[in-house]
Amino acid sequence: MARRPRKSTRRSNTRPPGTRRAEASPRPVAGPPTAVAVERVGAQGDGIAEDETLGRLYIPLAAPGDRLTVRPGARRGDGRVAAIETIDTPGPDRVTPPCRHFGTCGGCALQHLSAAAIAREKRALLADALARKGLEDVPVSETVAIAPGGRRRARFAMRRVKGRTILGFNERQGARIVDLDECPLLEPALAAMLPDIRHLATRLPSLGTGGDLHIQGSETGADLLFLPDKPGDPGLAEREAIAAFAEARGIARISWTPAPGAPPEPVAARAAPRVSFAGIAIHPPPGAFLQPSLAGERAITAAVAAAVGPAERVADLYAGCGSIGLSLAVMGKAVHAAEGLADHVDAFRKAGGAAGLRVSAEVRDLAAEPLSAAELARFDAVVFDPPRAGAADQAAALAASAVPRIAAVSCNPATLARDLSILVEGGYRVLAATPIDQFPWSGHLEAVAVLARE
Repeated sequence: MARRPRKSTRRSNTRPPGTRRAEASPRPVAGPPTAVAVERVGAQGDGIAEDETLGRLYIPLAAPGDRLTVRPGARRGDGRVAAIETIDTPGPDRVTPPCRHFGTCGGCALQHLSAAAIAREKRALLADALARKGLEDVPVSETVAIAPGGRRRARFAMRRVKGRTILGFNERQGARIVDLDECPLLEPALAAMLPDIRHLATRLPSLGTGGDLHIQGSETGADLLFLPDKPGDPGLAEREAIAAFAEARGIARISWTPAPGAPPEPVAARAAPRVSFAGIAIHPPPGAFLQPSLAGERAITAAVAAAVGPAERVADLYAGCGSIGLSLAVMGKAVHAAEGLADHVDAFRKAGGAAGLRVSAEVRDLAAEPLSAAELARFDAVVFDPPRAGAADQAAALAASAVPRIAAVSCNPATLARDLSILVEGGYRVLAATPIDQFPWSGHLEAVAVLARE
């Protein structure tokens, strides 16, 4: 989130293309209608109700306080999925969704909740994850909410069929692609490009049946990456069409992966894409991982800066292109970055070197080769920001170290809680945890936790 397919999930496009009529929730499998009251929202964004006979029910598109008639369906985990038949009494937090695709498109799960309710539920999501690992005493701050309309990075699914291209997110509970006409999550300039990009894709036969499109905003223009499902290189006419499209619409760069898993190749480069971390300009590689929004990135770096405090020597693990590490280096700290993707490390080194900062970096797969306690001994503070799977082995190495301060950043409360419990067992204390909702209207959550050696 190029770096970290681990932070973004490729969509399966195996079903026929198109969309279906928006439904209140997935079709049930069996069971007569029953009346329920929704108590809260779960980790996947579904409403949760408890029924004396049926037990726990997970109800997509339900809001806390709703009184509903639902039809129970298939089992899921410790309960059943249930479909809304009627909303008998809406809860106080239910609002009108702002996007006409909501309910069909799988990109959002919570547009029917008020901003205050989402902030409350996201805080509870983090607190519950910590409590399940015995960390119920950790102080959890109020949610830092990032407003919709600021997302600068997204990955869309594409399907070419009968002379047209379908471009959007997968539908809820399915693999069909919802052909998007709008997306209030995105920066307006990026959302406005979707119809034109769809038209361009229709003119690119080398896309085959389809694939994915990675779109990222930058200070010099959008950065697009086509990822076809099957091998194929654009021909001369296609390359000319891509270059003309980039020039006409002020797009910085358009790249292409000639085969699944192959390195991206720029096809049109009107300008080098540029983003800035604390005023330091970097040029990210095609498909690079950046935080989804600038506001979210700033909230994370501010929380991390407060966590490491006066530490002089800092290790930035899973560093990406350096959004955290370079921001700390601007504050005068000596920062060593470790990251598994060489093109991200190269961008970090060039940006830090050009700015005259005290930075060093290494290409290292931390999941396979975490920094050892001996290697960590030279640092006053460590920051780690792993993919959704977390950093259990790196946490174990940190637990065996004497590093005074740790800032743990995560986009998965469950694996964050697991990693924190490893550190607590090793003698650390979790001072605080801050939920940062940089995934508006989804069930996902970013968080920053602060630890100190006892």
